[in-house]
Amino acid sequence: QINSHFPIHSFNTPTLPLLKQTSSHITLTTQTQNPNLPKMSFSDMARSNVWRAAFAALFILTILLLSSLRTVPAAHVGVVTTAGRVSGTPLQPGVHFTSPISGIHSFSTKTILIDQENEVPTKEGLTVKLDVGILFHIEPARAKDIYVNLGKNYDEMVVEPEL
Repeated sequence: QINSHFPIHSFNTPTLPLLKQTSSHITLTTQTQNPNLPKMSFSDMARSNVWRAAFAALFILTILLLSSLRTVPAAHVGVVTTAGRVSGTPLQPGVHFTSPISGIHSFSTKTILIDQENEVPTKEGLTVKLDVGILFHIEPARAKDIYVNLGKNYDEMVVEPEL
């Protein structure tokens, strides 16, 4: 007969009690078996884990591939930057694969009109209204140089102050 301070209860599920007495301690271990679950062998569990790992790897690979797709709109060129480093040649319009950590800065190659109305004093002291307009576009091959030297808002830095 085993004396214990802890009562042993029976549950509705079939259990296999294992009693082990060591010096002055009594250890009660219960293994519960669920009759509704099918029994799986070790090789079945390993095969199941392989399929789970393959599915997880395929999912991660799909996410990486989709995050690597970049589009450059029509009438634009793209400058690729990766961790602050600018790539060599600009990307033409279309879909491109880049690194997932790369960014694309697009520049319009369309002709842009900037017009401005000014009032200019003449030598005689009169003011004259002057309408000035500029049509310009960037050369696609020079997009990298424009991005590195002037930045994304090159028109506000170079063109508008000259008007």
